Amino acid sequence: MKLIPATDELFHIDLDIMNSDPFFNRISANKERLSPEEVRTEIDEAKQAGAERFLVQDGQAYVGVVEYLPLNPSDQCTWLGLLLIKKEFQSLGYGTKTLHLFYQFLKEKQIRTFRIGVIAENEPAHRFWKKQGFVEVKKAFYKTNIPIMIYEKVMD
Repeated sequence: MKLIPATDELFHIDLDIMNSDPFFNRISANKERLSPEEVRTEIDEAKQAGAERFLVQDGQAYVGVVEYLPLNPSDQCTWLGLLLIKKEFQSLGYGTKTLHLFYQFLKEKQIRTFRIGVIAENEPAHRFWKKQGFVEVKKAFYKTNIPIMIYEKVMD
């Protein structure tokens, strides 16, 4: 498995992954499918903030999307803004494998601590992150009105 920088040429794959999980879209965007324009806007806004986006490739298959912000200006922390596994690859260990790939990526950049925000009603995600050793930091809001829990991970 490897992280491939997301590019305009791979946008159709990114869009397909983003629209593979109607539950996630419903709780994060209040709709089951995102338009290409909505996904492009989200990517552009994250890029303007300094985020880097990658597709997760396993062999010939693209199994997920990872987006991270090396330094959030509001709290001076590194953030994993998105780790989304394509629906058909969920519950097959790809989330954990991708997270370990991300750990290695951060270690190469000498980053040991990072944060994530998990939408309050995304119970499967809360279970996943807690199982991975993430610790609750505080409650907050995403896009001003979506309750989230902020978790933090300190790597060995």
